[in-house]
Amino acid sequence: MLVYAIIVAVLGLVVAVAHSVLGEKVILGPLYRGLLAARATRDVIRAVFHVPSLAWAGLGIAVLLNRLQSGSDLLPVTAAIIFALSGIGNLAALRRPHPGGLILLAMAIATIADIRFN
Repeated sequence: MLVYAIIVAVLGLVVAVAHSVLGEKVILGPLYRGLLAARATRDVIRAVFHVPSLAWAGLGIAVLLNRLQSGSDLLPVTAAIIFALSGIGNLAALRRPHPGGLILLAMAIATIADIRFN
């Protein structure tokens, strides 16, 4: 069933774009105008902030490509662990349900379903 891998890839792109776009607007933008006004500091913080977005999108797409190529379960297992840890970390850090953390947990579950049913 390719559907679980497709879900993982789509959610990976959604969570990555939302994290980057909303993060720039809501979190980083105000910091850049105050505390992080220095250009070099902004560049480093921006890079560190967006790396998880790239990882989530890349792993989501990799799960789909792995399924299309009938690859081993090593990549999806690794992706499921990263998605689950990211989701749990998000929820623990914020101490409340957050859409990003919930989507990451859904990605972990869909990845596990992809492994189980294929």
